[in-house]
Amino acid sequence: MKTIYLSPLILSCFILTACSGIPDECEKSWDQVEKLAKESGIPEDSIQAQKKQFEEQIKAMPKQDAIETCNAQSSVFGMIK
Repeated sequence: MKTIYLSPLILSCFILTACSGIPDECEKSWDQVEKLAKESGIPEDSIQAQKKQFEEQIKAMPKQDAIETCNAQSSVFGMIK
């Protein structure tokens, strides 16, 4: 019975992620940022606020510029590790 209630929720999450307008490179970049933020002890509400801001900035860019920006950001985080 619980599965019936969770199915629409899970489906909605997949749809929203697919329609978010965020390139895959930026999703991966954000995952790195989020992991580092959690390891640093930043509160979850601050991380979510920053994620919203990040997504708005990425959506405002042309797709190719967003991909290049996110790839550069991923490279920097790769050097930090």
